[in-house]
Amino acid sequence: MERQAYRDMVSAAKTTVAEMDGPVTLGQNEPRSRDIRMHYSFDFAQQVHFPSDPFQPGPVYFLTPRKCGLFGICCEGLPMQINYLIDEAASSSKGSSAVISYLHHFFKCHGLGERSCELHCDNCTGQNKNKFVLWYLVWRIMHGLHDEITLNFLITGHTKFAPDWCFGLIKQRFRKTRVCSLSELQDVVRSSTVSGVNVPQLVMTEQGESIVDHHDWQEMLGSFMKPFVGIKRYHHFRFSSASPGTVFCKEKMDSPEEVEFMLLKDKNVLPPMRVGNVIPPPGLNAARQWYLFDKIRDFCSEETRDITCPKPQVPKPGKDNNDYHDPRQPVIKKPVESGGRGRGGRGRGRGRGGRSRGGQE
Repeated sequence: MERQAYRDMVSAAKTTVAEMDGPVTLGQNEPRSRDIRMHYSFDFAQQVHFPSDPFQPGPVYFLTPRKCGLFGICCEGLPMQINYLIDEAASSSKGSSAVISYLHHFFKCHGLGERSCELHCDNCTGQNKNKFVLWYLVWRIMHGLHDEITLNFLITGHTKFAPDWCFGLIKQRFRKTRVCSLSELQDVVRSSTVSGVNVPQLVMTEQGESIVDHHDWQEMLGSFMKPFVGIKRYHHFRFSSASPGTVFCKEKMDSPEEVEFMLLKDKNVLPPMRVGNVIPPPGLNAARQWYLFDKIRDFCSEETRDITCPKPQVPKPGKDNNDYHDPRQPVIKKPVESGGRGRGGRGRGRGRGGRSRGGQE
């Protein structure tokens, strides 16, 4: 039933797009500018590393090249997926603030301007199924950015959906292409499909300029909203402009009744029409910068070495500092010096009374 509900929503979205006049594509559209209902799915993919080469030299296998996260939001009705490329200097988190920030940017810069939307994602509580995502969707409804939103979670064991298909096409292309920089990874995403299904979206440029800001939605909305108790029990949530501040939820799609819960602490006090404070990108610490420069730089092409692994402008950490540790390498603990029978240890002397070999004390 749950899987069929997902298929029905996707089918309805494709029918909606087919009935629209002219070519339809994702872009910057005014909220609620189209009287349609659209379906979107979103998910994180496993991060990729670069430099990467199909004929990869053996030594780099045991190293940790530069990391890039991948977050996709797919509009199955077209189909087209916006893939957020998240360099490790741009974000160190896959938490709810990151998910909400990408969703907010998507609706602002890539949405179709629908009045109602249906969302699908997996059951990961740290990223998707938490009070902060519910608060954000309530905020969108209260400020007229959507008339109705449904948030649906795929049940365990049935989480394969459209984003996985798009990620698979990217990984397929990635494994056949030499990639030494973020811009080259961007080209891989763009060329992974002939029909333009996969669209790259940088979160930060190679020069360190932020394109997609991370906002502190938790702090901003926490003053006005309250937690939803028992959120893990439910798989389907609905938000409507007819009941602003309220979430309606069901355990299963065919459950007979919806449970109603008011998320606002005070019905008369609404959260402001603004985003949360910008969370500055964490950047790379000194140890990581020097690790890339010393151990990864030589695997890059000549033209990308100063982009992917530039020489750090900070002092190199000493051995006593918190140096970067390659997670693929085992942690080697230094032996603890202690007494024993070896040289310099106290051990047992010969005979009684601690007399030396010559019989003198």
